[in-house]
Amino acid sequence: MKIISKIAVIAVFLMIFPFVGALQAQETLKIGFSGALTRAFAPYGLSNLYGMECAVNEINAAGGVLGKQVEIVPLDDECEPENAIAVAKEFIKQGITLIIGHSCSEATEAALEVYGDKALVISGSATKTSLTESGKNPYFFRTGLRDDAATGSQIQYLKDKGFKNVAIVHDDTDYGVGVSEIINAKLTSDPSGISVALFEGINSAEDSFDKIISQIAASKADVLVWTGVYNDATKLIIGLKDKGLNLPILSSDALFTQSFINQAGLNAEGIVLSVATDPSTSKEAQQAIKDHHSRHAEDIGPYFFNAAGATKALLAAVSSVGNTTDLAAIKKHLGEDTVETIQGPVRFDSKGDIIGVKIQLVIVKDGKFVPLTN
Repeated sequence: MKIISKIAVIAVFLMIFPFVGALQAQETLKIGFSGALTRAFAPYGLSNLYGMECAVNEINAAGGVLGKQVEIVPLDDECEPENAIAVAKEFIKQGITLIIGHSCSEATEAALEVYGDKALVISGSATKTSLTESGKNPYFFRTGLRDDAATGSQIQYLKDKGFKNVAIVHDDTDYGVGVSEIINAKLTSDPSGISVALFEGINSAEDSFDKIISQIAASKADVLVWTGVYNDATKLIIGLKDKGLNLPILSSDALFTQSFINQAGLNAEGIVLSVATDPSTSKEAQQAIKDHHSRHAEDIGPYFFNAAGATKALLAAVSSVGNTTDLAAIKKHLGEDTVETIQGPVRFDSKGDIIGVKIQLVIVKDGKFVPLTN
């Protein structure tokens, strides 16, 4: 993370979120945010940041925490591990012990090596299974699904639809590779008769995806499973359509944003996603979305509710403990208390994973995500 880049990101943040600038003259309770705020993965980082902003606005309107208004301190890691390490060191230097982030698994993993027991971190979108499963990161929690959480419903969907030959394509990110490897392992060890006809990654930097499209065509697959971000998904899907390949497509929550539908247009129709049950239909969630759009032109993105839930749960624990420095006590409350949020009830298991999140399948129909009913 270059210092000039950090200053530029904070300046941009203050233009987008002017309430933070107003808080800087007051004594505030600071919580850090880190994720990709620029470059390719910015839509995912901003989605988390918007959710965090939503929760902080609500809490500040109710009087703040421990008699102080809450201030977000944002640092951009661009989803790059090297930058995430620099961000973590900067937060520790500033004495900031509470972090919402990071937004990508690889960056999160790198940052956690630095944080150790000096900060408590909750991510809304770092999905790599080992981040919690390994037991190496006792002060890390997440409100998003693990890589292995949604794959069961995906496998069942493939069986129910009678698919026989599956092409699995990932985007070579930690997220894309992690999910694809789990699906591949489950299918290859399953006696149900579904074959993996192709298991391959793409290079996002390539101008054309013609090579992978040719491989998909040659594989004779009857369905495509995509694991990766929506920008590359759009490029691949349009390329498939242009070549006359109208394969059914199954994916997951990285595509669960209106921005994907807007970008892909009619090419997105019929795509099925395995996602956490959508909380956006509640009255409180609808009001949060309305408030968001009164401040920002961008869509809330796929991790808005996860980050809002993470932020509210974290600050509720801080309020119960009475300070921001007793991380062991804050951790204890996160594992014992259930906090009502716009994401739904938030409580964590002993590993740091959110408890009770249900999975559903949705399909793109008439330009919207709707529950898949059959």
